[in-house]
Amino acid sequence: MQEKDYEQIARESHRNGTNCARSVYDAFSEVNMNKTAAPMPRSEGGKCGAVLSAMQVIKEMDAGDPQAIEDTFLKEYGSVKCAELRGFLSGKCNDYVGLAAKTVGEMVTQ
Repeated sequence: MQEKDYEQIARESHRNGTNCARSVYDAFSEVNMNKTAAPMPRSEGGKCGAVLSAMQVIKEMDAGDPQAIEDTFLKEYGSVKCAELRGFLSGKCNDYVGLAAKTVGEMVTQ
């Protein structure tokens, strides 16, 4: 069985107009048997929707520590807040979607 490229799935969805949170969340829809609904971007303290969805997928799939997502974003970009990320690197939302999906993909396939 070929491993799915969750990063590419999420990035393509985002390029096609789906919001960041839903793009990451839906990339895992076939493997997340406990799925509920994608969180709304910025719905928790202004956090990036890609971060929120990645954390939710990790929780729902019991695939590790959701804090690892925040840690990855803090290390890579210095923030998890949408306004700060968009302010620092305007137009890079697809990269945030990609990093979130890639990180979750690594966690759920271990």
